[in-house]
Amino acid sequence: MILEFQRYGRNKETTVDSSYISGGEYRRKFDSIIDNAAVSRILYSKAKEMLLHRSGTLFEDMYWFDGASGAVLASVLDETTEEQIGYTTAVARAIDGVVNLIAMHTHPNSMPPSIADFNSAFRHKYAVSIVICHDGSVYIYASAQEVPEYLYKLYVENFLRIGYTDKEAQLAALDKIKQSYDIDYCEVR
Repeated sequence: MILEFQRYGRNKETTVDSSYISGGEYRRKFDSIIDNAAVSRILYSKAKEMLLHRSGTLFEDMYWFDGASGAVLASVLDETTEEQIGYTTAVARAIDGVVNLIAMHTHPNSMPPSIADFNSAFRHKYAVSIVICHDGSVYIYASAQEVPEYLYKLYVENFLRIGYTDKEAQLAALDKIKQSYDIDYCEVR
């Protein structure tokens, strides 16, 4: 029997541990994101669906939800460019002017939200922004202002130069930016 991660074209580093994401510990992470139990269940269900769909790949999926009801307003589940989501005209129309908008997308390399993620959250006025990672980590983040991408890249490069790993450098860069810009994030435990 050939396991999923052993198939041709699969990326072992981005394979999702389906047992973990189906378990109670992972499910409880979503209970702490929002106080509405029904919406939390929908977020968890869609997170699990996206992770299983993209396991072993570098492609991302994304959903936009009504924060009050949990209704799916839009989705991108067929992205063909690695590590990015394209906002179509249909998505833009579906989320335009929505109050209490929740956005959730996958990060196959299990990195924290990028500065592009923060800037998108700001531009689209997301109430809650969530990144779900293939390693089972979950981040929530928010931005009340645009952050220059060059500044983020500069900080990341500086931290890499002194020996930080990619993930450590990105987290340290975000912490540095938080000191001067109105952004926030945390890993959900």
